[in-house]
Amino acid sequence: MKAGHRIVDSALYKVRTRRRLAELLFTEVGFLESLEKNQPKYVVKYKPKYDDKAPWLAMPPPPELADNYRPISLPPSALKRLQARLAKLLGMITVPPYVFSSVKGVSYVDNAAVHVGARAFWLLDIEAFFPSCTAERLTWFFRDKLQCSPDVAAILVEIVTFDGCLPQGSPCSPILSYFCNARMWSDIYQLAGEYGCTLSIYADDITLSGAVVPKKLVWRIKEVLKNNGFRTSRSKEVSLVNAPADITGVIVRDNKLFLPNRQFKKLRVELAKRRDAKTSIEKRKIDNRIAGRKAQARQIEKHSKSGR
Repeated sequence: MKAGHRIVDSALYKVRTRRRLAELLFTEVGFLESLEKNQPKYVVKYKPKYDDKAPWLAMPPPPELADNYRPISLPPSALKRLQARLAKLLGMITVPPYVFSSVKGVSYVDNAAVHVGARAFWLLDIEAFFPSCTAERLTWFFRDKLQCSPDVAAILVEIVTFDGCLPQGSPCSPILSYFCNARMWSDIYQLAGEYGCTLSIYADDITLSGAVVPKKLVWRIKEVLKNNGFRTSRSKEVSLVNAPADITGVIVRDNKLFLPNRQFKKLRVELAKRRDAKTSIEKRKIDNRIAGRKAQARQIEKHSKSGR
């Protein structure tokens, strides 16, 4: 288990009044109640799927580029502060060792590292994951698991949802996407164990590895997902044996971790841009992107050297 405390020791456990919730979230009761009366306005932008350094779009991309972007619903600043505070409190709760997204002290590199040494890999991606995390699932978590009063649970659902589901741009959506589906993930983890496979989840990415990853296991996992209202993307499903695996942007090969070739290419492009940059502002922006890409490479190299 990762560091943290039990759910019963969370400051959010058994919160019974709106006043106490307001104190925990560093806000006023009146603001919480205003969320029930008026749905906050989110700003939708379009984030590149495969390049964290590329600029976001304010308008929908053209049809030929649509598959390269995902819509992100950004909350207003006042609401985002509440969501960030809630994410911090939820992040203090211990989660199982197979959970790697939005967990303090671990990253997408750690998610890949647990599969080092495997011979076979099976990668699954859940379609429309956050939109499928509904207000009903969140109500179950706040009322049944956190034992909040119905009144408090209702306010919490208003804080964390947009159009009845988890929005992509909320700071607390990633961790809540685990908690509101904790029973499902536990069932999937038990299935993986039955077949001697390692499981890791990083938001909507599911990775299975082992000496073999049986098709029957994958079929049973898909059944669990289907029974919980989720479906996987057939175009993003990957099965590999004795071949390099790209796991959340990190290559697992020969019992080591490597930066993908596409990231080296992007670094070379940035270096070329830096040589041609004319203004100090432009140079500074490029330098920041270069520093980020080099930091990513160092993080992966550190994992490989430590044998993790």
